[in-house]
Amino acid sequence: MFKLLMLLLTFHSSLAANVAKDIFILAGQSNMAGRGGVVHGKWDGNVPPECRPNPSTLRLSAKLTWEEAQEPLHADIDVGKTCGIGPGMAFVDGLRANGSRSVKEGVAIRAISWYQGESDTVTKEDADAYKGNMETLITNLHTDLNEPSLPVIQVALASGEGRFIEIVRRSQLAINLPNVKCIDANGLALQTDNLHLTTMSQVHLGLKLAGAFIDSFGHMP
Repeated sequence: MFKLLMLLLTFHSSLAANVAKDIFILAGQSNMAGRGGVVHGKWDGNVPPECRPNPSTLRLSAKLTWEEAQEPLHADIDVGKTCGIGPGMAFVDGLRANGSRSVKEGVAIRAISWYQGESDTVTKEDADAYKGNMETLITNLHTDLNEPSLPVIQVALASGEGRFIEIVRRSQLAINLPNVKCIDANGLALQTDNLHLTTMSQVHLGLKLAGAFIDSFGHMP
């Protein structure tokens, strides 16, 4: 069993208005929650420019209230762990830098970003089952949200907890469903635990996620 983390991150025009408009779901495990800058259970507090707060970026807190997003983004969600920098804030910064903004009035989920699979590398059975399980999950998300064209951007692993990393990676890269895009984290620098991405790797990943959304699914004009 693994713990699935999910965070809603959003653009909106005014913090005072307290209305979320363009919603992005960040889902996965520890690398999505972020361990950048965490060493020996302590976060170093370093926040790169791409990850700094902006009044137009909100998060849905564990108390189910919208608040201005800031690092560590998942601190009250990935409880019991020390969170650091993840890809979420850099992802929104990349969208903002490319001129993305609300496409229409009201609330809309724009995309799901998914970074998970390290725990599925431990046994060959789990690794072999990954592709089918992931395809089922994506189909169910589209059905349950009544959004059959909702973009899903998944991250192909850079690391794993076991020795079947390549099986899971091949499964991730082989998924061929409508409105599903995969970006590859392979080669991004890891921390000394050889599992979690460094702070700057998380920044690069967030910008890659933004680029994938814009390139594959267009600007929000």
